[in-house]
Amino acid sequence: MQILKYEMKKIFCKKTSIISLIVLGIYLAIMLFFRLAKVTYVDAAGNQISGIKAVGLLRNEKMKWNGILTEETIRNVIKENHDINSDSRFAGMKESDNKLSNIKYSKEQQFMDIRDLINESYAKIHFYDYYLIDSLSVDDAGRFYSNRVNQLKTLLDSQEANHLTKNEKEYLMNSARDLTIPLKYSYADGWMNALEYSATVVFALAFVICILMAPVFSVEYQTGSDTILLSTEHGKKKGIICKLIAGLLSTSLVYWITVCVMFGFIFVIFGFEGGDCPIQAYSEAWKSFYHITNRQAFWMVVLLGYVACLFIGTLAMSLSSKVKTSFATIILIVLIIMVPSTINQFVIEGSLWNKIFNMLPSQMLLGWRLLQTFTLYDFVGKVITPYEILPVLYGIFASLLLPFAYNAFKKHQIV
Repeated sequence: MQILKYEMKKIFCKKTSIISLIVLGIYLAIMLFFRLAKVTYVDAAGNQISGIKAVGLLRNEKMKWNGILTEETIRNVIKENHDINSDSRFAGMKESDNKLSNIKYSKEQQFMDIRDLINESYAKIHFYDYYLIDSLSVDDAGRFYSNRVNQLKTLLDSQEANHLTKNEKEYLMNSARDLTIPLKYSYADGWMNALEYSATVVFALAFVICILMAPVFSVEYQTGSDTILLSTEHGKKKGIICKLIAGLLSTSLVYWITVCVMFGFIFVIFGFEGGDCPIQAYSEAWKSFYHITNRQAFWMVVLLGYVACLFIGTLAMSLSSKVKTSFATIILIVLIIMVPSTINQFVIEGSLWNKIFNMLPSQMLLGWRLLQTFTLYDFVGKVITPYEILPVLYGIFASLLLPFAYNAFKKHQIV
């Protein structure tokens, strides 16, 4: 136990570790500050209010529409929007008239989430028009849910979906038809902000964990203490095992403490409401084929990120056992994670290379994006989602890297 405590202390007490953790905290705090600053509430007089006060006021407005998104609800939103547009005060309103525009928006903000959903439902594929709802009549409300299925069918019948296999297309269509409707809606800005903020948190954590784990073994080479450690009876066994355990514990502590603190702030500020609502009840995931709630989506994203960070941590320790400088390990990890992610943006979707890149560890850092896109893997007629294969695949890789790191350092030739 003393050796384990000593190894944990070595990981966290380095200047680079302290600086990286401080920078992580500052970076995430700044990101959270800017996200909070973007929240705006407009009162009846057209005055804008931002920040925490705006969150509470906006929550009260949106909660007026909590309930089931029935055809009647959609009809009421379309009618309410039409009544606002018909107000004589807004007739002939110019874009430069900010005050009047704000007053109009103050009446719309309470059903803004549902308005976005309606715009998504009635829009053409890959086309969004904020004012589309203005052209709808209450009689169009009956097509709200059928539009979602028809949009997908149109997409799958187009050349754009040629990269999808027959099984993948059937999987997506069955998912669209099997969605339980009508959807339940509730104010859920806490869950939506947490999901949208998740990639920022996980990417930052992955980079910091890489910095923390990179010196685990290489520091022994750099300081020359490997000659002492590997020449003792317990150094070749218990010492190495304690290093690996310390690395895994440190990765877990940094990940879960950061996740609890950062998302804890988000939920305290924005609230926990809407956790049991399906993700399709919000425009960001209207087309998603995952039949899950906001709460389930959040934990899926967080757990996938944890597996990613464990893999990156074990990979960093493995490279550290072979590469004799921490800097070289960090550079290699960054290249392994970031380069494929960057190249994949320029690869033709659906091509062989695109499918290969979609299996790389960088995908696990994009948890929320995976829930929003049609990323699937067809293995011999069996369609598998990223959430079914990536955690298992990289959990196995992480387990295999641990004995590799153990043997690599143990067999190191002392000079």
